[in-house]
Amino acid sequence: MTPPVPSTDPADPADPAGPAPAATGPRSADDSRSLPDPPPSPHNERAATVPRSRKAALLTVVAALLALSPAVVAVAARSDAPAAPGTSATGPATGPAALPPGAEQAAADTKTRLAAENIVDIPVRFTVQNVNRTLAACPVDGKTYQVSGHLTAPKAVIDGGAGKRAVTLYEHGIAAGEWYWRLDAPGYHHTEELAKKGHASLTIDRIGYGASDKPDGFGSCIGGQADIAHQIVEQLRAGSYRTEQPGQAAVPFDKVVLAGQSNGSQVSQIEAYSFQDVDGLVVMDWTDLGLTPQANARFFSSLQTCLRGGSAVDGAGGPGGYAYYDLGTEEFKSGNFHDTEPGVLALSAPHQNRHPCGDMASQLGSVLVDMRHIKDIRIPVLFLYGEKDARVQGGAEHRALFTGATDTKLVEVPAAGHYMGMARNAPQVHTALADWLAGHQLG
Repeated sequence: MTPPVPSTDPADPADPAGPAPAATGPRSADDSRSLPDPPPSPHNERAATVPRSRKAALLTVVAALLALSPAVVAVAARSDAPAAPGTSATGPATGPAALPPGAEQAAADTKTRLAAENIVDIPVRFTVQNVNRTLAACPVDGKTYQVSGHLTAPKAVIDGGAGKRAVTLYEHGIAAGEWYWRLDAPGYHHTEELAKKGHASLTIDRIGYGASDKPDGFGSCIGGQADIAHQIVEQLRAGSYRTEQPGQAAVPFDKVVLAGQSNGSQVSQIEAYSFQDVDGLVVMDWTDLGLTPQANARFFSSLQTCLRGGSAVDGAGGPGGYAYYDLGTEEFKSGNFHDTEPGVLALSAPHQNRHPCGDMASQLGSVLVDMRHIKDIRIPVLFLYGEKDARVQGGAEHRALFTGATDTKLVEVPAAGHYMGMARNAPQVHTALADWLAGHQLG
């Protein structure tokens, strides 16, 4: 029997206090405090905010799902085992691995390469409201936040006044961040490689990650992340985002593709079928029904940390309600990487980060919504998978769910793991994606 889903109705008698009022009022170019009220959605007209007191209801449902899951046996065995050296119940006791010597120089080298290749790399910010008007109902806090990212493109694309511009918005996975697309290693900086092939890319830290604002971890959820993606798509089309590069104005884009890695693909799917506003979809390293036993064990183990309230986003201070997906650096490496150069692994491992518990807790229910609505996605879809992915399997079965897509294509990258963009065969990822975009006139 499926446990009941907690109500997101603002008039829910379980919470007589009602939700905190959403931010209202006009927005100016430098006003990060307010955003106009979001328009009503034909998909979900219920209130998009859930008060903090409903955290207990959310956790009750998650606990029921945990008890019903076959993975609970593996989790119990894992939870009873002694922690590995350098780890704790909430993640690495001493934090992720340190950046290797030369990391600063590697970042400087990236800037030099981009300039030599006539590629612009513009810091950008988006003012968004953490609401949820998607079909995947789940609780959010309704507050206004700043999302930080970078627009990376051939200079000619940004400067060109003629012709239509296209951009791909990238959503990272639950255990990653914007860094995944911007690793300072030649051949592994995803957006640099796409720009060299003529394509514009927007990478962001989702709220709760990296340089973007961080809510209480239980105030974010997968549906809310998808709504924020929708708001960013709208701002890209209107050119209403902000650049943080002096003298560089925001430019509008006529076509927007949404691409996700790991559960960033789930965020992207939800956005695509809820709002029907993107021109193409790229699903990387994600299947709704194909998580491996390893992935399930780590998912539910991390979920137990969230059931205990999680920890502070940075381990010491700041908002609470966060958890690591992997316990320690070695789990992070073994779960995500395969056939990766040692230098690339050394640059990547220090970026291991906590994620908002609300994102993880809402992922299970969102899978059920996906099963009902993936068929409603009516745009071209590209699927990319690593052959040796330790966390995801069943790419062909996932592709088969997209019965409404105008066309689909699946590419498997030999010897690559879950982070296929970090594998030695990463150039195959770049080429397959660039060719697909060009073939559909999306860049």
